[in-house]
Amino acid sequence: MTRRPGPRGAAAASAPPAPARPRLRSVDVLRGLAVVGMLLVDNRGNGAIPDQLEHVPWNGLHVADVVFPVFLLVVGVSMPFSRRADRPRAALRRTVLLALLGWLVVTAKYRSPTAGAGVLGHVAGAYLLCWLLLRLPRRAQVPTAAVVLVLLGVATVVGGAGPDRSWGHALDAALGVRFSAEAPHGFPGSAVTVFLGVLAGRALRSGPGRAALGRLTAGGAALLATGLALAPLVPLNKRLWSPSFVLVTGGIALLALALLHLVVDERGRARPFRPFEVLGTEAIVAFVLSEVVFRAVLSHTVQPAVDGWVTSVAGAAVSAWLYPLLSIGVIWAVCAALLRRGVVVRV
Repeated sequence: MTRRPGPRGAAAASAPPAPARPRLRSVDVLRGLAVVGMLLVDNRGNGAIPDQLEHVPWNGLHVADVVFPVFLLVVGVSMPFSRRADRPRAALRRTVLLALLGWLVVTAKYRSPTAGAGVLGHVAGAYLLCWLLLRLPRRAQVPTAAVVLVLLGVATVVGGAGPDRSWGHALDAALGVRFSAEAPHGFPGSAVTVFLGVLAGRALRSGPGRAALGRLTAGGAALLATGLALAPLVPLNKRLWSPSFVLVTGGIALLALALLHLVVDERGRARPFRPFEVLGTEAIVAFVLSEVVFRAVLSHTVQPAVDGWVTSVAGAAVSAWLYPLLSIGVIWAVCAALLRRGVVVRV
């Protein structure tokens, strides 16, 4: 947890600080949009929510399936700007803290200490593997990431990719864990997603503006086209984190980042996006509040009661949207209050 210096602290500085690179607010906005997507998907009032806000059971892609890859890509975007990403002890500490926090959240939600580490555990695994990839010489990093995707494609074609039997099921079983979208088989593919974010972060760090916009747009379009071309052979599959899924969602995320960089950073039109920036800055708080309060505590009592009453008054479709929107409002208020006090929670 960090505390941003207030005006008094800044005035009391005995020497002017070194010039700092301006903060790219578009990164926080994109992270905040991913958080809003997560809240809409996870806290839906009932099954009347649109299909696009529900995960595809196996092959295919809905908006809901893009949310987590966008969040992971933003994890990568931040790495070139972070000094701790260059320090092994700091990187390992972050990995352990994320996994531990994930285990605590999942344990609270499912009331079982053997339920795994969930989404934050997945973030930890992907972050660690990407960090290891970045230990290679820079010229070897992109080829290595490409090899990972090729091997995942071969595993999908040769090892099977059915909902009941796949290479992912076999790998997780060998590791002694239950197959799920957040299990270790997904770490290599999601690490490549984080690495795509690293490449985007390098482009932004080397010079925000027209050059970075060109790289982000061209890279996003190339990834999207390549992933769609690969999909007939290796289907889009979030639960396996297939290569086509990595490329398509990475392309979508890069194009979204390019658009936000243009509008928010270059043209300075940040005010309409401020609510998303708040949630993106306090993403850990937003996630933990959602999982512990709205999913672990309220989902069995308050949510059904609210859903039943609103459905009886306004219909199921209204209720399906109202509850997640209420959760977003409550969580945003908490995050905004923390920011007003200069408190930013990071792991």
